[in-house]
Amino acid sequence: MLLDKFLETTLQNLGAPACIFEGKVMSRAQFLNMVCQFALALHERGVQPGETVGVSLHHAPVHLALILALARLGAISLPVHPRSPPRNKLRLMKQFGARRVVTVPPPANAPERTSQSPEVEVIRINELKPKAAPTQGGARMDLRGMLDYWPTPDTLGRIGLTSGTTGFPNAVCYTHAYWLHRILNTVEHCDESTRLMPGNLHLTMGNISAFAALLAGGVVVFHKQRQIESYISSIQLYAVTHAMTSPATIKDLAAALPLEGNAFPSIRYLRIVGGGLSENLVTLAKRHLTPNIWLPYGISEVGAISMADPALLDSNPDYAGRPKPGVQVEVVSPEGKVLGPGEIGELRVRVPEMPAEYYMNPERTAEKFRDGWFYTNDIGTVTSDGLVRLEGRSDDRINLGGLKLYPERVEAVLNSHPDVRDSGVFTVSDKDGNKVLVAAVVLKQADQPVSDMVEFCKERKLGGMTPRRFFIVKELPRNEAGKLMRAALPELLRRRDESVH
Repeated sequence: MLLDKFLETTLQNLGAPACIFEGKVMSRAQFLNMVCQFALALHERGVQPGETVGVSLHHAPVHLALILALARLGAISLPVHPRSPPRNKLRLMKQFGARRVVTVPPPANAPERTSQSPEVEVIRINELKPKAAPTQGGARMDLRGMLDYWPTPDTLGRIGLTSGTTGFPNAVCYTHAYWLHRILNTVEHCDESTRLMPGNLHLTMGNISAFAALLAGGVVVFHKQRQIESYISSIQLYAVTHAMTSPATIKDLAAALPLEGNAFPSIRYLRIVGGGLSENLVTLAKRHLTPNIWLPYGISEVGAISMADPALLDSNPDYAGRPKPGVQVEVVSPEGKVLGPGEIGELRVRVPEMPAEYYMNPERTAEKFRDGWFYTNDIGTVTSDGLVRLEGRSDDRINLGGLKLYPERVEAVLNSHPDVRDSGVFTVSDKDGNKVLVAAVVLKQADQPVSDMVEFCKERKLGGMTPRRFFIVKELPRNEAGKLMRAALPELLRRRDESVH
């Protein structure tokens, strides 16, 4: 079980480092005591087994410790991102029945804000101190013996949210046993030498990867989120071995590291999250960052499905690897017929120990979890030798007068342009009501001239998939996982046109 594995690893060497944060090292003993203190303080406040508690904290060791403390009480942690609009936070907590949220203290000199809902108790993380003396003479606390209750493998412990790119996020709820299974089977090559820099802890991959390092006896290294300089310096200063980045960030990292060569010699595992890779991005990452690029295909609901290792990316950068052990992948037609190797259709997957439903959403469960399979909405194929290739999302597919296309393929071509840092493709209606393809483009340098994009697309044989219109934006709307919020792109165009006129 999760907590048993945590204790087993921690007690093997209490003096070993557990986390590095803001230039300071936290030992396993210090981290364990933090978990225990939070658990006791929450217990004194009346948190009960089965209760859902919102977690709205920054990227720091206290965030990991609080998640474990809630798990110790048999409570369920619900990720509530601090930057989310207040109405979204309240909607999320109401949807999953959370009556309390643990959050950060307000900035210095900022006016104190009360909860927008009298039904929600706001607990500041700096106030979580137990009334009972936590230690005797500095000795570590007893996580197991502090309370009579101890969670079972079937105890619910964590709500994992989907990315929400197509609307309000869905969720699955992890039992302690399934949570541990995800942790042990998602991140490759974790051991005591691992120094892992996780992504956002509110996201499934950030949470899973951080615990993968911690439970393997490694160290979790925290950097300042969304800051390229902190990302680079943390890897280089602390000899990080495992890190996560999105395809959209690779060009930013390469621009900040203009000299060719292995800027991250300590990295054994740079995992790409939030999207696929083009051959150009693979080449760029290997030229400036590290040769050790790993590209997974995974889904928040069920976990890792396949993995492309560095050797495969060298020869087949368009593929997402072979299914992981025990994972089944089938390609099916809209009528549900299983298709053969090389045929394109929707991917359905069966993953060991995967959940059988969405949490508190029977309607969505009936659509996606059917007959022991999870239907991904991803369109792709599986080759005769078992390689998975993704074409795009079924709900992103565009129909231009009978020409069906996936915007990701067009974006891959646009992103290979030497002046382009990022792009997003979508449709609008012209004055006659016909759909036309439009591309929002982010340039590497805002003031640089741009060569003819239409000609560039024609040279790469996009044909009818060439956008009719291009417009420049400073950045694209992406969520915390780095995924493009495609539905927000038309609004960018509307605002741009209004500013011109």
